[in-house]
Amino acid sequence: MLKVNKVGGDIDAWCTKCKMTLGHTILAMVGTQAKRVRCNTCQGEHNYRGTSAPVKRVKAAAREKPVVTSWESLIAKKDVSRARRYSTKERYGQDELLNHPVFGIGFVQEVRGDKIQVAFKADVKTLVHGKF
Repeated sequence: MLKVNKVGGDIDAWCTKCKMTLGHTILAMVGTQAKRVRCNTCQGEHNYRGTSAPVKRVKAAAREKPVVTSWESLIAKKDVSRARRYSTKERYGQDELLNHPVFGIGFVQEVRGDKIQVAFKADVKTLVHGKF
């Protein structure tokens, strides 16, 4: 037999406070659809959302895991003895090793005009190059 919902009647619904499907009392209806309900357990009032838990949406950025590369693996196939001493007057290319007087051996990851992004063992730094 088909149950007809009406204001003041009982309906099973997902409770937003209890986080469970529980018995609720219908407070408001639009046509034949329940729109507002009160939980019979916690007495919390909320919009009717059906009987199942809401689906959590995962952000696109959260789904994509960044690729983590260790500093050791970046320089593993490179000849560290061929690293050039860092100078702001010198120009460096991508995937090149350099020897900085403070930060030590670094791997040039990216070249952007007069700036380079260099991965050192402790941190990634942006340095200037090609200044005359």
